[in-house]
Amino acid sequence: MKRCINMYENKYKNIGLTSSGDLEIFLNLIAALNEPLELFAIGGTAMVLKNIKESTKDIDFLTTEKYEKIKRMFNLAGLKEESPVKACNIWRLDGLRIDIFYDGFIMGIPFPEDWRKLSEHIKGIGKIRLNILNWYDLIITKISRSEKRDIEDIIAIIKSQKLDFNFLKERYYSIAETSLISDFDYKFEHLEAEYDKRKTN
Repeated sequence: MKRCINMYENKYKNIGLTSSGDLEIFLNLIAALNEPLELFAIGGTAMVLKNIKESTKDIDFLTTEKYEKIKRMFNLAGLKEESPVKACNIWRLDGLRIDIFYDGFIMGIPFPEDWRKLSEHIKGIGKIRLNILNWYDLIITKISRSEKRDIEDIIAIIKSQKLDFNFLKERYYSIAETSLISDFDYKFEHLEAEYDKRKTN
């Protein structure tokens, strides 16, 4: 788990930022294979798709597909695998980094059974079904890391998507106690304090 979290440190990320144009290049390349694929954008990738931010460090997707299918498709598309670990499967397209997660499980967090039902379908690109992971579970993955930029992202998401903070808190604690989120009480209390501070400013 520590290794997976360490993979998110800046030294492992793209040197530059990833824009919506970079994202389109990747998706069109995979769509050209003409094979069904379901992807759920997470993290900054989801925020770029919804125009909440202009760029992100890399491309992050959760998929319902098996690792073997992703490996076959990505190899055909010319991507290079950097880490085969399913907890954080890393690929490269030239200088662009793509992280793939599997089985409704991200950074030690198993999502509730309704995670797909709550998620939002964005569009189809060829046979790719492009979705955004529901905002509540996406935020929970950011709370688990709780870097300064994560807190900023979370507050931007809550405001732009008009989320129910009480529902977020309830869902977070239903997951946190059985997940691998360290100091989970402290992390949510910190977010709550920052969120309340922004409401009063």
